Amino acid sequence: MVRMNPIQQSKFIEYEYRKYLKSSFQFGNDEYQKCFNDELEKAVLYKGPFINLTLPFTTNHSIRQLIEQGKIHPDFAKLGKIKLDQTLYWHQEESLRKIEEGRSLVITTGTGSGKTESFLYPILNKIMKDKSSGKDQVGIRAMLLYPMNALVNDQIDRVRDILSSYPNITYGFFTGDTKEKLSKPERKTIEEENGYEIPPNELITREEIRSTPPDLLFTNYSMLEYLLIRPKDFDIFDANRLQNWNFIVLDEAHTYNGALGIEIAMLLRRVTALAPKCPQFILTSATLGQEGESEDEIVNFAKNLTSKDFKKSDIIFARRDQLKYDNFKFFVDANDYISLDEKFDDMENVKTIASKYMDVSNCKSASEYLYELLSRDINVYNLYHYLKDGSLEFKDLLYEFEGTDLNNEKALVALIHLVNIARKNHKMIYDLKYHTFIRSLKGAFVTLGKNKVLKLANTTEVDGKKAFEIGNCKYCDTPYIIGKIENGYLLQNNEIDIYENYGEMENVGLDYFIFKQDIEENKITKNTIDGEYLICSKCGKIIDAKDLNSEKCSCDDTEYIDVYKIKNNRKNNIAKCPCCGKGSKQAGIGRTINLGKDEGTALLAQTLYQAIDDGSEEKKTTKKLGFGKKQEATKKTKAKQFLAFSDSRQQASFFKVFFQSNHERFLSKRLIWEVIKDNNYNKVKVGTLATSLEDLINEKHLFNDEFDAYKRAWIILLTELLSIDRIYGAEGLGIFNFELDVEKYIKSLETEAIIEFMKNTISTRQEFIDLVRVLFDTFRTASAIKYSQSELTPELRKEYLNYRRFNNFIKLNNEVKAIDGIKDTSVRSFLPVKNSNTALDYMMKVTKLSKEVCLELLTEIFDVCGVEANIFTKQDGQSIYQIDADKYVLNNYKNTKYYKCNKCGKVTPYNVKEVCPQNKCDGQLIEIEDVDENLGGSYYREQYLTKKIESLVVEEHTAQIERKAAKKYQKDFKDKKINVLSCSTTFEMGVDIGDLETVFLRNVPPTPANYVQRAGRAGRSEDSSAFVLTFCGATSHDYTYFDDPTKMISGIIRPPHFEITNEKIIVRHLIAVALGYFFRKNPEYFVNVESLIFKHGIEAFLDMLQNDNEEIRNIIDTKILPESIYATKYHDMKWYKNKLYDENKIKSYMSEYIDKVNVLEKAISEASSDGEHEKAAYYSRVIADIKYTKVIDSLSSNGIIPKYGFPVDSVNLDVYENGIYNSKIELSRDLRIAISEYAPESEVVADGKKYTSKYITLPSDKHFTKYYYSTCEKCRHVNVSIVPSEVKECPHCGHVNEEQVIESFIIPSLGFKTGENKESTRMKPKRSYSGEVSYIGGGKIENTAYMTNLLSIESATDDQLLVMNSSSFYMCPVCGFSVIDRENKLLPQITEEHYNFKGIKCHETVLNRIKLGHLFKTDVAHLYIEGITDINKAISFLYALLEGISIEFNIERNDINGLVQYNANTLGYDIIVFDDVPGGAGHVKRLINKDSLKQSLKSAKMKVSQDCCDENTSCYNCLRNYYNQKYHNRIKRKYALEVINMLLSSFNTMI
Repeated sequence: MVRMNPIQQSKFIEYEYRKYLKSSFQFGNDEYQKCFNDELEKAVLYKGPFINLTLPFTTNHSIRQLIEQGKIHPDFAKLGKIKLDQTLYWHQEESLRKIEEGRSLVITTGTGSGKTESFLYPILNKIMKDKSSGKDQVGIRAMLLYPMNALVNDQIDRVRDILSSYPNITYGFFTGDTKEKLSKPERKTIEEENGYEIPPNELITREEIRSTPPDLLFTNYSMLEYLLIRPKDFDIFDANRLQNWNFIVLDEAHTYNGALGIEIAMLLRRVTALAPKCPQFILTSATLGQEGESEDEIVNFAKNLTSKDFKKSDIIFARRDQLKYDNFKFFVDANDYISLDEKFDDMENVKTIASKYMDVSNCKSASEYLYELLSRDINVYNLYHYLKDGSLEFKDLLYEFEGTDLNNEKALVALIHLVNIARKNHKMIYDLKYHTFIRSLKGAFVTLGKNKVLKLANTTEVDGKKAFEIGNCKYCDTPYIIGKIENGYLLQNNEIDIYENYGEMENVGLDYFIFKQDIEENKITKNTIDGEYLICSKCGKIIDAKDLNSEKCSCDDTEYIDVYKIKNNRKNNIAKCPCCGKGSKQAGIGRTINLGKDEGTALLAQTLYQAIDDGSEEKKTTKKLGFGKKQEATKKTKAKQFLAFSDSRQQASFFKVFFQSNHERFLSKRLIWEVIKDNNYNKVKVGTLATSLEDLINEKHLFNDEFDAYKRAWIILLTELLSIDRIYGAEGLGIFNFELDVEKYIKSLETEAIIEFMKNTISTRQEFIDLVRVLFDTFRTASAIKYSQSELTPELRKEYLNYRRFNNFIKLNNEVKAIDGIKDTSVRSFLPVKNSNTALDYMMKVTKLSKEVCLELLTEIFDVCGVEANIFTKQDGQSIYQIDADKYVLNNYKNTKYYKCNKCGKVTPYNVKEVCPQNKCDGQLIEIEDVDENLGGSYYREQYLTKKIESLVVEEHTAQIERKAAKKYQKDFKDKKINVLSCSTTFEMGVDIGDLETVFLRNVPPTPANYVQRAGRAGRSEDSSAFVLTFCGATSHDYTYFDDPTKMISGIIRPPHFEITNEKIIVRHLIAVALGYFFRKNPEYFVNVESLIFKHGIEAFLDMLQNDNEEIRNIIDTKILPESIYATKYHDMKWYKNKLYDENKIKSYMSEYIDKVNVLEKAISEASSDGEHEKAAYYSRVIADIKYTKVIDSLSSNGIIPKYGFPVDSVNLDVYENGIYNSKIELSRDLRIAISEYAPESEVVADGKKYTSKYITLPSDKHFTKYYYSTCEKCRHVNVSIVPSEVKECPHCGHVNEEQVIESFIIPSLGFKTGENKESTRMKPKRSYSGEVSYIGGGKIENTAYMTNLLSIESATDDQLLVMNSSSFYMCPVCGFSVIDRENKLLPQITEEHYNFKGIKCHETVLNRIKLGHLFKTDVAHLYIEGITDINKAISFLYALLEGISIEFNIERNDINGLVQYNANTLGYDIIVFDDVPGGAGHVKRLINKDSLKQSLKSAKMKVSQDCCDENTSCYNCLRNYYNQKYHNRIKRKYALEVINMLLSSFNTMI
């Protein structure tokens, strides 16, 4: 491989990445496979490399010109009051173009700029084009939403003027003013009163709009809320009427702020959830911000409001007419750049070329000559000019030089390199970096039926047909359709990551289907199918195929596709494939078309490692007979290195393991192939293979193992022999195979006898041998292979062989029972236990004989060929068997024929009657004439055959690595002994790592500031250009920055991230969703309040919620709140189950009406008894008024539906391995974090190994001090005591807690210990729970100062705070063994046998319930503030103040922290800030100085006054950080600013 420049590296990485994706995702369907391959070629997966260095409105064309150019529909000439020859503003024409492209837009162009035309013309243009093309279905095409009716009315007048002469487009307004229906006389009256004739295309009644929804619907948000709830109005949103819904216009969008903004955002989520495809949004406002300053905030606001993806390019500012070189003297010829770059370190060469352009003085180096030359080169100035305002993609930069000799890739790359290495007195001209971004796939979406289409973009419709997500079986590639059945339609899954099959995601259901054509009914694996269905490929309607009463959609019957629904006990994934029968109960076997972060970044890291190869080979030694060793002269190898960044220490630690494992996986197969080549492609015995691998490993020093090369050789060998990689192994790709040496053991069997025995179903001896090999492959897949000679320990088998690590056996049938300690699960049956298995299926396909005969044949083959011929090795005294690994030989495709199934694609060297050995496959084997050509497109195969044989040393550098080891790794990396250093954020800063060219970011960092720091680690080499590669995962954060990487590269503060997280508003909208559904299903309850409340409608509604209505759950989880951030709190009806919605509120609402009526009825009775009949009649009328109140008005008026870390003392996790303490591993954390991260059953990966916490380290007397605590029910202050207190009065606020609950916790101050780790390091570590911090107090008050009439401050030292783990545990009082109370049993004790940390069985079996906490002391400043009665304001101000203090005192933000404390005396909230270091550091006590406090407030004001996000939220640029993320939904910039201004004003009023 020749050394690549950065552009070549980029192309190589992209090429390999695409090849990997193409090889990894197969569908077992030629049509879809071709579509996928074609789409993959077109998909934008890679961006870069990027190179990093008020006037009149501009007008463009007139409408007439645009019509002539074909950009506007000719019918525009028929519109009324349109000036065809008046030129449009640039932003109006740009809106036309961009909306035509299908993008959503924000139009913010100032007053008087014609914003209405900016959205109305494109919408009309789209409607005209659609109708001209035959899309003339009745239904909404654009909804125009306004904040008030006056604006609706104004727009209707304007639209009427335009459309009155164009009846093809209908329009209507639906507000509180819209009449239900009008008679002809009433219509005439309206026309006369308003002075215009109502055109036929204007719908002016609700009845008309419901009957034939208009193309343009004008309304306001309050009415839209009603439309979604009233069952009669919901007809407007019938799915069949929304097929052409393309637009939602939000005029005066700037009014949607604060709580209203969140309400509108939720409302829009609900309405767009009804659409087959999400409409384009068009937001307009004159005052959303300034170009060049506010784009980020506008994008954030738009995304927040619409839940739609926006880019900066989707913002249209008004373009205004604008109106403009001395040290740079000449142009250097492009060919000279190339010549200079080829010999950049040759001083004479550089001097000679430089002298062509200038007089050169004596310089000290080639780089100095370059500096003198390039600092006068106009091209260098132009390069700066093109980049000074922001980074450019290389191709765009190249285009900037069009027309010059620098419009040449090689020359421009050379110039960039030369600029980077040019130096004079260590000074550069400027620095240029290459930044590349590559993204994960985020699913594949297909159409069904004829003319199949596949898109690698999340789309709901393609070419008028419904798009469905496609996935496949990870074992046999059978394609699956994945979605959720909802309201009789199959909808896409927009919420669930099927790989996150634990926690909340585990119980969220998905539906999986296979095409009926892909499998014959009699070949379906038993108990895997949950019915036969028909799916309409056009609209997604799904019906039970066997239900004759199923109501089909209006689409043609030919659109329906036959499918089987797969049983799904795993809910979010499927446990077993119906086609191949393989399963996985834990992880599931279904996969979608995307890469997880670990797999994706491991692949890219490997590719990057190849890309930075300098093209040289390592020194070789060759043996020559009689002459010993001869050293071959080779070019010196340059160390290949890069840093890999992760956002956390655990991610960095796991990546080290996963990447190393992935490299070893490919290298292992490459080494086997090298042995095959060295043996001239002849067969190789297993023993010879192991020895050859050992020699190769030792010769090239390939693995940095703690065990010897012999064991590593056996790990490599067994990985293939046990078929661990299956279809992606070398055998599945037709490279080599382990062949059972059957002939050696059945020589005594005559060929004629064999053929007769097989009842003449085979014709050759070889066919029988191949048959036996296929049948006995069961021993390999069941891991019933004896390899005791490998000397592998159980730990090594667990780590490297994963689920194949177990010592299993095969028996003939299920009659033999396990004895002598061999468990049932370790003994597999050769014959089928129930109906069929792979062996029987294959035998029946080959022989075409009956099941009974085939069972007899299998029995005979097992006994004669296996047992009697001694192919099997019998377990002592039992009829259970294994096959010794030495009975296999290694064969390869150069030495034997390979065959491929024409149906499932399986590759095999065994051909018996052309029958495919794949279970349940009836395909035919076809000989592969040219294996390399036929299978050569596989990424895996190419790597196995050609991957460079080289070592790769990966180490971890994080805060959890023991200091000595970390320092060594740092030095080794600097000394080029480590190739890849996997690091966390701690490595962002100025750690000396020497010269480095390459950095790999495993995710898009949280902020541009983080990105700049990480990317800045590259570029420290003086003879190369820096290269930064960033992987963008399948998260909205990463995808956002992939869409526009310049936002991250630029170093500007990250765009604000506004989250729709107001729980109260969200839940209110979810109730509205449920009510709307309930009323549509039960319209009789919507008649009036009487039907809803007095005829048990409310009870029926609550019963529906309690019964976990699937349709409501699905639409909320997949359409309204699909994002993962809502999963924990809202998905799976948790918002109701966990009582986020107070059910008592709706019950009280019901009771209030009932009580009123009861009182009135009593009054009627009393009045009647007293003869006051008029009064009784009055009360009756009141009752009638109550009962006949409109439901929607009642719900709205009653608010049922919307109206519109602290570091403390460190403790260790002591590592014990096999009962022995490992002092080389030092895992230490502050106890605040340790009580969660090191809590029992938490897993930690460190320095390449996984450790599981299992013990709490006990004091010498075995007794922990218990701390008793209770929480005041009024002020929420946590009161802690050393003994249970009988005092119910809260010492903080004086409230008497009658229902006081006292609990206790222990402080695990001695740390924790690890126990047995049951999972491979290659499996993701499990996580524990985060802790809480509470203020206790009790310290020494040092100073008290009265600052203003609103503010006083008290400083204290040794104040106490409490941090706790939110979970409970059960702990052995003797040895500290502990388990987490995952089921929240809350029992005082449980019983469990266990071993102590030394591996000795503990005599105690009773475990006591405990909670973990820690008390610590520090310096505290207590701010008593008058006027903060809103906790959200208090929290917002707290984090603003912390920012201000850190700025004013010039300290790290993480050095201080704080919390909010309720003050029962003022009925408001105080602010407590404290030093975030053990014992305090004196930081916050400085606030006692009035000037310091005032300046801190001013700095806080500056922080929250910046235009970084909507004022009704916060972002990482102002108040948010990693540690306060649980409060992100509460922190608002506006609140903080209000408090700061209030306090600063109080300073100003002081005399």
